[in-house]
Amino acid sequence: MTVKLRSGVLAGGLWLAGSALGQELQQNPRYESEAYLGVRYRDTTMVSDQFHRRGHAHTARLQLGWLQAIGSHWAAYAEMTGLWSLFGREYDDTSGRVTAYPSEADPPGKELSNAWLGYRDRHAEIRIGRQYIRLGNERFFARNGWRQHPQSFDGFSSRWQLAPMTVLRYDWLGQVHRTVGGDFFDRDQRRWHLQAHVLHAEQGLPLGVLSAYVYLIRNTTRAVNSMRIRGLGWSGQASPDQGRSQFSWVAVLARQDSYGNSPRPFDLAYHQFELNYGLKTITARVGEEELGGDGRTGFNIAYGAGHPFDGWVGVFSIPVNGLRDRYAGLHGEFGGSRCSWQLVYHHFDAAHGHSAYGHELDAGVLAQWTSRFSTELQYGHYQGRNFSHDQHKLWLILEYRYGRQTL
Repeated sequence: MTVKLRSGVLAGGLWLAGSALGQELQQNPRYESEAYLGVRYRDTTMVSDQFHRRGHAHTARLQLGWLQAIGSHWAAYAEMTGLWSLFGREYDDTSGRVTAYPSEADPPGKELSNAWLGYRDRHAEIRIGRQYIRLGNERFFARNGWRQHPQSFDGFSSRWQLAPMTVLRYDWLGQVHRTVGGDFFDRDQRRWHLQAHVLHAEQGLPLGVLSAYVYLIRNTTRAVNSMRIRGLGWSGQASPDQGRSQFSWVAVLARQDSYGNSPRPFDLAYHQFELNYGLKTITARVGEEELGGDGRTGFNIAYGAGHPFDGWVGVFSIPVNGLRDRYAGLHGEFGGSRCSWQLVYHHFDAAHGHSAYGHELDAGVLAQWTSRFSTELQYGHYQGRNFSHDQHKLWLILEYRYGRQTL
């Protein structure tokens, strides 16, 4: 399928996209100067049993970027992001204002979201400076593109094509600029100082791609977000009947434990298993993701994506007893591949113990009217079953892009 719901993209699709890195290095070794303009307007309507008032968040984001080629293999990229709240703020933007409305964590602000110098050839890509970091299925390291303020990191990143089917990545990260934006009132929430070493390897197999990684993260601003993550993943796709149908799969096993200046010890397990079966215009998916908890500490996803996982409403900061999400859904396309849709059901319970956390139904439609302009409608309805308040959200998104954003 050529069009997919961007903000609700399948975890498997993200993983497979990340695994194309070796091919990207080989096919695009040279930089070319280009400009980028991105405008995104989002209207969010929120209803929660916790509040008497219905919330409305009208936010507009402007991104301006310029990639300047320096010869054939060197380039510099800079990108500014600005976010404005329109028509009043009838929502809790998490900026500390006293409000009687539900929350949508998109406070107004401006920031330098990218500023890096890079080198690329057929065998390596290196960047120094502020940049987006996207690894694997983006569960542990992500740009967090659903939020109006993207997440970026200061540091050094490198990717090496060791063989036609082998890619090794090493990053050193010194700071993370979080999705609350550069003008947020709390400096310790705007950015965290890190001493992080990120090692990620991918090996192509006769069937699929095998990934292995070790992430060592010392957070000197908020020690509770210091951790070590070790994991293995296998993803791939196959067509048993010459293209009439297609299977794809994701299998991930990982462990997260205390590291560096972590204030207390923990050792938690993670897994995700997903299977997709698709025909020409419709695909079914089923899967389970489990983030461990030991009764004192829940699995930490402080640097990763949230919206594509565990429901769109965004109820969960992972509970101390962990979270198990069993999900099933359908997605497809129509209108000559210019429109796509998705419907997903989630059932939540504790990974440790027997607590039920409720369920959620998510539905969305994306229309790509031209190569530059798209509209998207998403709806999420969460029912808490005594764990949390029932709530639902409706998003209308209008987006215009000129040029190509350098990720």
